Amino acid sequence: MKWEFWRPFADFSIRYKLFASYLLVIIIPLVLLLFVHLYLTENETEKQALYSARKMLEETKSYLQYRAETVKEVLNFIAFNETVQILVNEDPKRYKDVNLWGTDANKLARVLGQYRYNSDIKTVQLYMKQGLASFSESADFLSMDNLEHSRWFNNFVTSQSVFTWMPSSSLDQETGSGTISVLRVIPNAHNIQKIDGIVRAQILKSTLISILEHAIATPSTSVALYNDQGEILGTSNTFAYSSKEFNEILTKVSAAGGMDIWLDRLEFNGQQILLGLQPIPGTNMSVAMLVPYSDILKSSHIMRNRLIFIFFLIIPLTFVLSFIVAGSATKRLRRLLRHVRKVKNGNFRIDPLPANEDEIGELTRNFNVMVENVSRLMDQTYTLGREVKNKELKALQAQINPHFLYNTLDLINVMAIESGNEEISKVVDRLALFYRLSLSNGKEIVTFESELRHIESYVSIQNMRFNNAILLTLKVPPELLSSTVPKIMLQPLIENAILHGILEQDSEKGEIQVSAIEEKGDLIVEVSDDGIGMEKEVLENVLIRPISKQTGGFGIRNIQERIQLNYGPQYGLSFTSLPDGGTTVRIRLPKLSINQGN
Repeated sequence: MKWEFWRPFADFSIRYKLFASYLLVIIIPLVLLLFVHLYLTENETEKQALYSARKMLEETKSYLQYRAETVKEVLNFIAFNETVQILVNEDPKRYKDVNLWGTDANKLARVLGQYRYNSDIKTVQLYMKQGLASFSESADFLSMDNLEHSRWFNNFVTSQSVFTWMPSSSLDQETGSGTISVLRVIPNAHNIQKIDGIVRAQILKSTLISILEHAIATPSTSVALYNDQGEILGTSNTFAYSSKEFNEILTKVSAAGGMDIWLDRLEFNGQQILLGLQPIPGTNMSVAMLVPYSDILKSSHIMRNRLIFIFFLIIPLTFVLSFIVAGSATKRLRRLLRHVRKVKNGNFRIDPLPANEDEIGELTRNFNVMVENVSRLMDQTYTLGREVKNKELKALQAQINPHFLYNTLDLINVMAIESGNEEISKVVDRLALFYRLSLSNGKEIVTFESELRHIESYVSIQNMRFNNAILLTLKVPPELLSSTVPKIMLQPLIENAILHGILEQDSEKGEIQVSAIEEKGDLIVEVSDDGIGMEKEVLENVLIRPISKQTGGFGIRNIQERIQLNYGPQYGLSFTSLPDGGTTVRIRLPKLSINQGN
């Protein structure tokens, strides 16, 4: 019943099938997909934005942690250096000797010079309670007396922290605006609770800002690096908040507990913000990311509008393409196309294709009939062609070049007059052998040895005619002599080599070489002469047109056609020749014995 319902549709015109397929398969799913996608896009976009922001903030935190560790390593090295430990606690009275002060200063300078291996550090300074700074300060060696009454120093000592990160402006208001300071306690060698000094490294803010810039998730994203006192150490170029506003935001989230915080919708100044805070392990710093929700929704709106635009762009294109593709008939068209390609390549032995009652079905039926008719006609043509070539061979055997016969008889006549019976007997004997091998009792396939004897007799007669001008050389392995070849395959080639190659030279003398090898199961025979050769135009048409109207060239074409009819198109003749460079004819045949040949 189901098939009966769909059968009329199967016989409809291909245009109506395309139209119905377009409505059912393309438009309805696309409309549903559009509405569902628009409904889900905003949530998916927001989730993706949150995920991307988290990943970027985590990566920024990890990179800042790595850079902080490298700075800490340098400061740890300096703080625990034996020379530093001794000299920061040295009695200042010792430096009344200026030379001694300079010696110790050089020792400390060599230790402080280690920071140069870290490109993040701009300068390193030592603050010491005693030592040479208590006697005389320099740019690198300073007394701690200047720090002990400052608020930040008291907070630092009270926190019992080893390191602290702070704006350099808190120490040097005039010169510290472009750097961040990292301070590390130098403990007493005998009592780690006692502080003998502080080593301070200054880092360019631009170094940290370049790292913060990589955390920009949207065009209006703000990223800040701050310490546990709420002091901003560095911000991205897009940072849109003042220090006061930033501290208000931190106050809002302090109730959440901890410093690793993510708030999806934080209200601030009438705006919703995505806020992320990540502490940097091993430091008193944290990194904050503030993403306005307007940026996230803007991205969602752009995606929504893009989808709508793409939808309205696809609809007309799909309509046009649907008419061309042919809907449900595409599969049959592809199958028909594969069969057409097989027929184009010469394969007519294919099974008929099934056909319906529509346009493609009619095309398929006509194709099936055409292939059947062409296959039948090819079989008939092959049979007729083989018969025609056999008739041509019999005709060729019947006449065997009248010019050669007449010239030979004329030679016999002249020799009969001018010489004795011995020469006449020799010519007649060779001529009889030539015709006996040519006829070969009516056989079309003979042994290769018989063909070689045939051309030997032919060249022998020609040498009597042309005063031994032709040297025939045979290079054939004995195991190939029993191979079978078409009859009279070599004689027309030898004739052309003599008449159109050697005798065209001024000397009217030359050599013809016949060689044979076995190659991948085939017999390869080459006939080479040292005659005048052929021009490129003649060489390209040697198997198409006769070489000379006077002498004829049909024998070569006859050889080619007989070989391909008997063995297939992959076998036959090929020519190579150069003007004044001789000609070589290469014959490829299947290597068959006399039994296989029959």
